[in-house]
Amino acid sequence: MSGQNPSSSAPAPDPAVAATGATPAVPARRTRAGAGPDVTRATGTGSTTAPALRRYGGRGGEERRAERRERLLDAGLAVFGESGYHGATVRLICARAGLTERYFYESFVNGEDLLCAVYERHMALQQARIAAALLEAPRQPLAMLEAGLGAFLALARENPAGARLQFVEVLGVSPRVDRLYRQAVENFAQLLRGWNTELMQEDPAYSGDAGTLAVGLVGAAVGIASRWLLSGFAQPQEVMLETLLTIFRGVWQQTRRA
Repeated sequence: MSGQNPSSSAPAPDPAVAATGATPAVPARRTRAGAGPDVTRATGTGSTTAPALRRYGGRGGEERRAERRERLLDAGLAVFGESGYHGATVRLICARAGLTERYFYESFVNGEDLLCAVYERHMALQQARIAAALLEAPRQPLAMLEAGLGAFLALARENPAGARLQFVEVLGVSPRVDRLYRQAVENFAQLLRGWNTELMQEDPAYSGDAGTLAVGLVGAAVGIASRWLLSGFAQPQEVMLETLLTIFRGVWQQTRRA
């Protein structure tokens, strides 16, 4: 999906379209999931001047549109997980979703737009899983570490397509995707620091930067989980968890006090 020049492949805007806000037909040639946005196409929400959508089978138009979007998100995750982002096309994703290509452009500008949406949904799921595990764990630092890291690894093993998306497919795609990736790392680091605030305090003698250290720990977790994924999850999850705990325990013991 890389290597295309969006500015040279996108058709020029139709003056009638610009004046009315109507959504033009999708050109048949724009089937690459990574192609740049078509300047004459709606940008995900549809035209603001479109008529109200009718109800079919008791469901309103917005509900049906939301359902189609979810189907495309599910299909995008599956195709990105199987073929990789650069091996995916809009046609392939729509075939997996059971939808025509015009419905793709109803919700997404291009393949990168879908990639970002799928990635954000997966990261929200991951953070929710980790947060739930921390809430259920005993209020003891090491027990919470084990619960949170265990949830992180369990989701990767349970959802290898999501793990491949997170650890492999989002790397080096574009500045937009890079920003999303960095923000996800920062969110994970904040979660690591936040859950431990009430249980342990930073040692005043520690002269390093705790925020940067938390990002480094996230990097260790991602690196180990990525290697585990690429090995086909060859080692037991318990071994990976103990490996991560070795790193996290050591760092926390050196920089925190009870």
